[in-house]
Amino acid sequence: MNRITAIFLTTGALILMSLGHVLTKLALTDVAPLTLAWLSVAVGMVILSFYTFVIRREKIPQGLGKQVWYYIIAIGFFNFVVGRIFLTLSLQRLPATTNIYLVNFIGFITMGMSIFILKESPTIFQVLGAVVAFLGLRVFFEQFPSAYEIVGVLFVLIGITGVAYTNNIARKVAIVTDFTLSNNIISTMALLIGGSLTVTIGLIIDGPPQISGWQNWGIVLYAGVVMIAFFLTVWNYILRILRSYEASILGASTVIWTALWAIPVLGEQLSLNKIIGIALMIAGLAMVQVRKGQLNTLWRRRSHSTAEG
Repeated sequence: MNRITAIFLTTGALILMSLGHVLTKLALTDVAPLTLAWLSVAVGMVILSFYTFVIRREKIPQGLGKQVWYYIIAIGFFNFVVGRIFLTLSLQRLPATTNIYLVNFIGFITMGMSIFILKESPTIFQVLGAVVAFLGLRVFFEQFPSAYEIVGVLFVLIGITGVAYTNNIARKVAIVTDFTLSNNIISTMALLIGGSLTVTIGLIIDGPPQISGWQNWGIVLYAGVVMIAFFLTVWNYILRILRSYEASILGASTVIWTALWAIPVLGEQLSLNKIIGIALMIAGLAMVQVRKGQLNTLWRRRSHSTAEG
């Protein structure tokens, strides 16, 4: 597969992902957030396990070591327990477009965490990109959110912090295994471990799922099959072809697709200040992908100049 085909495949997957985001918001009018979260995770576990172990016939390597297993468990917990539950809770309290707009700030949190977890110094452009994106927050929110929505914003922050942590941990797994461990195995094992905990929590609190109507069951299946199993598989595949910055910028387009789906499905409106805020966020993400001119290099140059003076 060439890069152009990979870009079209990624865009198509992101459009389907955005539709799922809007449909999930629609289902939350009838279905409890936790119920929707654990049921969709359960469906995703079954589908992704079938794809990895039956269709692709991949096997879990022997002797992975405690460190690798710790990382996989951490990915499972912070992504499929913390991230999945809190992001679903947040969607109940926020418009779909606002929710996905805030979720896209995950790239900046991932960058911040990488300074401490991966010892990667941010570039000057990355810092400026973060500043531009966070200025966009002020433009996007023309009025201060209500107390009800503030709780939703807090849930988003908790959810994306958990997922951002797993982004860095996933890179650590790749490094310690010399990039030899299959991404499908990592994703499937993390989903099975974290998903099992999410399902257990759901069953304890919910009991038998209380869902009425074929439409809501259809959304649960869509969320599990498309938003979890299919998207994880496609994303792992295209990351082998596209550069990380290309995938990141394409991923930010979900806020655009979600807004376009939310207008006819949910009746949401996209005002000028929100359009400008979204544009600033995407511009900031683009700047974050600039890898040259690291800050520690700048400090070294400044120290060197001072010494010469």
